[in-house]
Amino acid sequence: MKTLRQQIQDIIQTAFLATFPDSNAKVQIEYCDLQFGHFATNIALVSSKEMRVSPLEIADKLADALRDCPEFTKVEVQKPGFVNVEAQNRLLLANLSAVYEDVLAPVKDYGQDKKVIIDYSHPNIGKPMGVHHLLSTIIGDSIKRLYRESGYEVIADNFVGDMGTQFGKLIHAVKTWGDMQVIEADPVAELLKLYIHFHVEAELDETLDDAGRAEYKKIEEGDPENRALLAKIQTWSMAEMLALYDELGVEFDYFNGESFYEDKIEAIVALGVEKGIFVESQGALICETDNPDEPPALIQKKDGTSLYLTRDLARVAYWEQTWHPDYMINVVDVAQSLQLRQVYEVSDKLGLTDAENVHVAFGRMQFADGGMSTRKGNIILVEDLIVETKRRVAEQIVTLSKNLSSIEESKLTNVLAINALKYNILRQNRQSDINFDWDSMLSLEGNSAPYLAYSSVRMQAIQRTGEEHTNDKVESTSDLDMAEIELVLQISRVNEVILGATHNYQPSDVANYCYELCRMYNSFYHTHKVLEGDVLHTNRLLMNNACLRVVQVCFETMGLTMPGKM
Repeated sequence: MKTLRQQIQDIIQTAFLATFPDSNAKVQIEYCDLQFGHFATNIALVSSKEMRVSPLEIADKLADALRDCPEFTKVEVQKPGFVNVEAQNRLLLANLSAVYEDVLAPVKDYGQDKKVIIDYSHPNIGKPMGVHHLLSTIIGDSIKRLYRESGYEVIADNFVGDMGTQFGKLIHAVKTWGDMQVIEADPVAELLKLYIHFHVEAELDETLDDAGRAEYKKIEEGDPENRALLAKIQTWSMAEMLALYDELGVEFDYFNGESFYEDKIEAIVALGVEKGIFVESQGALICETDNPDEPPALIQKKDGTSLYLTRDLARVAYWEQTWHPDYMINVVDVAQSLQLRQVYEVSDKLGLTDAENVHVAFGRMQFADGGMSTRKGNIILVEDLIVETKRRVAEQIVTLSKNLSSIEESKLTNVLAINALKYNILRQNRQSDINFDWDSMLSLEGNSAPYLAYSSVRMQAIQRTGEEHTNDKVESTSDLDMAEIELVLQISRVNEVILGATHNYQPSDVANYCYELCRMYNSFYHTHKVLEGDVLHTNRLLMNNACLRVVQVCFETMGLTMPGKM
């Protein structure tokens, strides 16, 4: 099945080649302002130099050929050489029916036989999940969903941070100041307090950092006591983490954290040394990179312990050996750009994979103090953010709802709160810093999750109206006014948006498309009745139902939940 745009493009391409058989130019079309038509092509401008004919002459001849096509009601030439076409209403309605029957038919096999492995979220064990991890979690989950909707086989592997010097520091803190009974009563919160306490004390006693490093070295050397304590920390943290993911509606296929690759690091180091790529420098192992303005990649510390980069290389090798993917995607904030550039470059030098390594970078949430630091204890926790969002949703939105039981109010509060948190992130360009504003995020007007939810509830109500009046008189005219055409054309763009967002790793494309669709739908809703007296307008009902299907797909790719009523 082809999209409406592809159908129109094929028709124009056929007419162009019939008119200018010696040309090799390829027709491209764009949506245009409705005052000029539905689609426009600049093929006359593109092919003018090759054909040595003026753009207007080419455009005029092409327009004459297109006027004989039954698919178009109007064809016009616009200076300096654009050709604008207006499609027949029956073609618009046929495409609308196809979208209603199977929204993603044109793209669902696009990634057939292609495999993607994606890592996102990757919080640190022993600490509550902070808002900076929420960005990776929500953006990464949406990208995973986009690839699956586009027909790719997708494996989500959460590269959890459960190794590194910070765990030596945490273990030292537990041994020195911890009370196991207190810790076990509220593990992650108490571990965070101890971690903060370590850094406070370390500012007064410089030897503490060395003590932390020594405890971590004991972990890597297999010390039973430290290993057992680390295993407890991992178990406590994973339980809390899984509960939070469940509330966010986020799932992973694997949780292969850094410790999973511990026994795979030695092979990576040996391979680099054997190839002469890893060399000794001041007792450590490094890999020189091709950019003279960047530092060399540090592979192994002088005390023999591994680094995040080394474990990342082991991850790349494992992914290749286990799944042989076409793409390896890491959704990590922009601050880690150097780290991932080095991972990818060293991986290429070692020949670890032929897959395309992709760093999906994103900005950060900025706060009054200029940043966040677990060490200083001013981290904004995801759990606290969810609680506060629910409180505001209950006060500002759910209280406006009518005829809801207390159970329905609670369920709606949860749905709208999680939707609002996710959508506020996804609607913004991931390459910029993410603004967090309660008023716009929870508004029932404008580009917000509550606005989309309310629009979808309205569509569901109209759909039910159609189901309840199937025996009424029906009107099936093919006449469409400007508002209806605008809505139908917006609906027809869904597959292009999904594919574009997938290839650009940009969920904001879907979010803003969905908002524009809902905005157009609401304008249509206020001026066009689906049911007038005992007459059911079937084309308008089709527009409503197809719009709902598209919004459902958008919600699914963003990981949002559609409420049944508000």
